[in-house]
Amino acid sequence: MEIYLVRHAEAVEPAEGVADGTRWLTKKGRKALQKAGCRLHKKRVRPDRIITSPLTRAVQTAELLMAEVGSHAELSADSRLAPESSAELLVELLHSLQKQKSVMLVGHEPLLSQTAALLLGKEQVAGLSKGTCLCLELRQKPDKPARFLWSAPAGGKLISSAKKALAPQE
Repeated sequence: MEIYLVRHAEAVEPAEGVADGTRWLTKKGRKALQKAGCRLHKKRVRPDRIITSPLTRAVQTAELLMAEVGSHAELSADSRLAPESSAELLVELLHSLQKQKSVMLVGHEPLLSQTAALLLGKEQVAGLSKGTCLCLELRQKPDKPARFLWSAPAGGKLISSAKKALAPQE
């Protein structure tokens, strides 16, 4: 199964009177994500399911991506993608979806990079910048680690080197 881990796009900064869960995407974030979505469409990313954190900025990100790459996909929200969740819960969710060909998870940092590290059998990996899509292949055998396929930063070129994409910044 191919897994696309996507961090939400740029959202408004936390402010007094604005609950974290209701922070929405900025105009800049929407524009960058639409471009990223077009690049993913050209790469033939077509997830069977798109599952998003229930927070507004993640839901908006998922909806924008769905317009570009997943109009046929089933869209749902899951609290296991909320910021306070754990990588272990997210891995359980993925294993429950093994019959799917591809799944896109839209969420937050550091949860997504922690999940990637757990799937890849690494201690840690670099955090995903806003709007980045990390593609992994989850293997059939649960004892085998996932395999890195590529990373697509929102404002940059596709990265096919695991070392370049996953190395934690010092």
